[in-house]
Amino acid sequence: MAPARACLCLLFGLPAAGKSRLAEQLRGHAHSRGWRTLTVTYDLLIPERDWRETEWKQHRKTVLVCLERFLQHTLPEQTRTLSEQTHTLPEQTHTLPEQTHTLSEQTHTLPEQTDAGVWMRFEQLLRDQSVFLSHTHTHSHTQPLVLLLDDNFYYQSMRQQIQQLARRTGVGFCQVFLQCPLGVCVQRNRLRSRPLPDAVLLQMSERLEPPDSREKHSLTLDGQNITHTQLQQLMDLCVSALENPLRVRDEQQQEADRQICASSVLHQADQTCRRAVSQTVKMARERQASPAELQLLSAELNRLKCVFLQELRRDVLQPPHTHTPVHMQEVQAQFEQRIQHCLNSGRTDPGPAAAPSGHHADADCAEVLLPSDSSSCRADQENS
Repeated sequence: MAPARACLCLLFGLPAAGKSRLAEQLRGHAHSRGWRTLTVTYDLLIPERDWRETEWKQHRKTVLVCLERFLQHTLPEQTRTLSEQTHTLPEQTHTLPEQTHTLSEQTHTLPEQTDAGVWMRFEQLLRDQSVFLSHTHTHSHTQPLVLLLDDNFYYQSMRQQIQQLARRTGVGFCQVFLQCPLGVCVQRNRLRSRPLPDAVLLQMSERLEPPDSREKHSLTLDGQNITHTQLQQLMDLCVSALENPLRVRDEQQQEADRQICASSVLHQADQTCRRAVSQTVKMARERQASPAELQLLSAELNRLKCVFLQELRRDVLQPPHTHTPVHMQEVQAQFEQRIQHCLNSGRTDPGPAAAPSGHHADADCAEVLLPSDSSSCRADQENS
């Protein structure tokens, strides 16, 4: 496979672990090699910290769209197959604003002004770093382009989304984990002009999923002391990523991977929901509910479970760049919220939507769950 013209280098770790400082050091080393760089700092694109979690997730999706459109326009000959598969990129595009006219269609759940804010900040980022979108045949545009993505990326699934983006566009991918003790990050954060609450760092530290053996093209560095040797190791990692770009999967393979992933996710979600239903019925039994009341409650909760799994299935079967990664803790919390709402509203009568007498309610959910597959999500875990 021919070397890639671009590489996505993901820098992640706790706030104040040293990611931005490392990005500046990398820019200097890359420029000394004649490479072009673009540092994408998520805090500059999504600066507000008081958004609801759903809004925050949607804005991260918008950042992914910005990156994908930028790569499609900057490397058209390398990503032409993508536009043919997705039909989201106009045939002729000359400026970033012209590429954004379909954004509202892709992220229709976002307010229009919020979309525009992310896009405008991304455009400003390009201008500030003198990264131009116009196609020229100058020598500079033949040099590799390294995109340094500076964010916490505390969930593995967040990093997998970037890897999937690299695969879809046929560019290189690598990632660097800045390992730094929580206490050091807290002290550094307190010295910032706009520090985050200590509780935010603590919560993020608890959620942080360090890279494991499945995450290839990965390097872990000590955030307290980055040496020249380590910087050279990181540059070598970028060289390797450029020389070994991820393969672009065809549409059929992508669909097969989504089915496998959905099967795994839905199986876990089904087990999680079953436990929540059983626990709720158990608590009702302990409160001396009558057999008739228990039967009605069980039927309604199973109906609720089927609807919940159907909605989840629609989400996980969406293309990778449009759906939000699924975490079982969030699935459990969301389903328990629905159970509580059901109990508070007094909806214990199964009504016509519930399973009829003699019919097991779980049978109605069978079609929701795809055939079980013991393998993990290949689309998320295949790294080369």
